[in-house]
Amino acid sequence: MAIIIASTMSDSGKSTITAGLVRLFSAIPFKAQNMSLNSYPTLDYGEIAFIQAYQAIGSGLSPERYMNPILLKPDGRGIEIVFMGQPLGSFSASYYYEHFLPKAWIQVKEIVRDDMVIESAGGIEPNFVEKDITAVKLSKELQIPIILTLDIDRGGAFTSALGAYLTLPQEVRKKVKGFIINKFRGEEKYLEPAIKWLEEKTGMRYLGYLPLFDEPLIMPEDSMNVRNLGEGELDVVIVSYPYMSNFNEFYALKDSNATVRFIKRPSEIAKSDLVILPGSKNTLESLKYLVDKGFVEVLKKKQVLGICGGFQIMGRKLKDPYNVEISEGEVNGLGLLDVETIYERDKIVSLSETDLSVNGYEIRRGRIKYLDYGKPLFIITKRGLKEVNIPDGAEKDNYLGYSIHGSMFSEGGKKLLREKFGVKINTKSFEDAVKDEVEKLTIVMKKYLHFDEIRDIYLGK
Repeated sequence: MAIIIASTMSDSGKSTITAGLVRLFSAIPFKAQNMSLNSYPTLDYGEIAFIQAYQAIGSGLSPERYMNPILLKPDGRGIEIVFMGQPLGSFSASYYYEHFLPKAWIQVKEIVRDDMVIESAGGIEPNFVEKDITAVKLSKELQIPIILTLDIDRGGAFTSALGAYLTLPQEVRKKVKGFIINKFRGEEKYLEPAIKWLEEKTGMRYLGYLPLFDEPLIMPEDSMNVRNLGEGELDVVIVSYPYMSNFNEFYALKDSNATVRFIKRPSEIAKSDLVILPGSKNTLESLKYLVDKGFVEVLKKKQVLGICGGFQIMGRKLKDPYNVEISEGEVNGLGLLDVETIYERDKIVSLSETDLSVNGYEIRRGRIKYLDYGKPLFIITKRGLKEVNIPDGAEKDNYLGYSIHGSMFSEGGKKLLREKFGVKINTKSFEDAVKDEVEKLTIVMKKYLHFDEIRDIYLGK
C-alpha cells in the first residue's frame, strides 16, 4: 500500500517528510503534479521537478520521468506543461484544467504503485478539491491513505487541519489516518489539548512532531524557501529577479568561504565581491527587471557570474525567431560578454559533462553564438549517454557565464570559481550531499515521529 503526505498549505514540510520516508521505507517518490521553476533532468533527457529528483537521489535511486508525470512551469505568458518529462508548450490554466488534465489523469493513475510515498500539492482548497490529482483523486479512486503535515510555526495548524478535513469528500475523509506537527518549538505536553481536540473531531491519529530547526533539513525546493546561506568572508549576492529558476544549485555555497544573500535592489550589491545572475524561466522579464530597477551600471563595475538564463542576459543580444520565449523577436542584452543567444523550439534537457569537469545539467532553449573575439570557456562533451562537442561559456574581464546548472557541486566548477572569483567551495558532489542530508533527516524523523504507526499505515495494516 502506498501513502500520501498532504498538508493544509505550501512550505509545511511535505517534501521533507516525503524525502525521509522514501529512504526509510526503501520506497519510490511520486508527485502527480508539481508547479515549480526548479527542475532536473533524467538520464533519458526527461524533465521533472527538482524535489522529486532530490527525493530519489536521497534514497539511492535514479530520477525517472514517472516520478513526476506533470510538471507545470509558469512563464509569464501561460503555463508550460511538461508531461512525462516532455515539454508540450505554454497553455492557459483553463486549457490545462478543462482539456489536458482529464485525459492526462487516466495515464497518471496507472503509474501509481504500492511502494510509493506520494507528495500532494500545497493545500486542500474547496475550489480545486474535485480537480486535485495529487491527493484527493488518488485517495478516492485508488484507496490510498493520507497523512496531513501541519506547520505550527505559522499558526492555525489545528484549525486549518479541521478545515481541510471537512473540505474533503466524505469517502476521502476516512482515508485521512493521521497528522504530523512540523516546525514545533516548546514542550510537547502543551500540544496535548489541541491534539485531543483534533483527534476527537476527525478520527485522525497524532503521529508525532518535528522540531523547528535553525536551518532547513533539506535543500530548498521553491521560492518560498529562498534564504541566505553561509558565514564566509566573501560577500556573494544572487539577484532574485522574476522567474528565477533552479536557485537550489547555490546551496553548494553553504559550505564555502562566502556569505550568500538573495537580493532585489541595486543598492544591496554595493559592497559585494561577486554578483550572480541565476537561471530564469522568462529571460526577457528578468532582463527587463535588471534594466528597470537600475542594476545595469552597477553590474558593470562588479564581478559577475551568469548561469544559463543569467549567462544569456550577459550577452549582446537575445534572438527568438520562433517567439518561444521572447515575443519581441530580438532584444539587447547587457553586453558584458561577446555572445548572443538564439532560441530554438526544442529544449535541451540533459545531465551534462564538460572537458573542464564543470559538470551538472542543462535545461534551456537558448543556443550560444560567439561574436568577434568571443571564444568558448569549455566544451560540453557528454549529454546523458551521448558524446557531443558543444562550445559553451564565455569570459571577459570580470565577467563569466555558462549554461551548466549545478556545476558548483562539481570539481571543475569549484576550481573555476576559486580561480576566477576566490570562492572556495568545500561541498561534496551533489549526489553525496543529498544522500548525507537525507540520512541525517531520517535520524531526526525516527527520533521524533511515531515511526511504527506511520509504517503500518504505509503497509496498509
